[in-house]
Amino acid sequence: MTERRRRSQRGNAMLEFACGWFLVWVLFAGVYEFGYSFYVYNVLLTSVSDAAELGSKLDYDTGAPSTYTTSLTNMALYGDEVAGTKTLIPGLTSSNVSVVVNLNGGYPTDVTVKIINFSLNTFFQTFTFNGKPRVTALYMGHVVCASC
Repeated sequence: MTERRRRSQRGNAMLEFACGWFLVWVLFAGVYEFGYSFYVYNVLLTSVSDAAELGSKLDYDTGAPSTYTTSLTNMALYGDEVAGTKTLIPGLTSSNVSVVVNLNGGYPTDVTVKIINFSLNTFFQTFTFNGKPRVTALYMGHVVCASC
């Protein structure tokens, strides 16, 4: 190759590397974002399932139904009946967890736990979970009235 031709091709390798690196970075970032969103959805689905399972077995106090729903909300948020300091998913709050107890004659027949209005901000896109994941479980626990 002549000297003149070599000088005209200077910098081509660096330019090709920069273009290639950008494309590889975008590809890896997209795969990471896609995987992370599936991870978050799986954690939310597991926590909602655990809360619904707990709700199907937990005693329902007709005198204080808020303690029942608070326990289920804490289970969905922290993975435990008792409120913790760190939620399972960063940014998830109690306003994002909906607990609906279907009553028949004052007694629960089933419980539905779902995630509402939760937004997951990623690099390329924002995913909003509204009404999903949702789990409904038949109530099989005991009905009590502590204040009656």
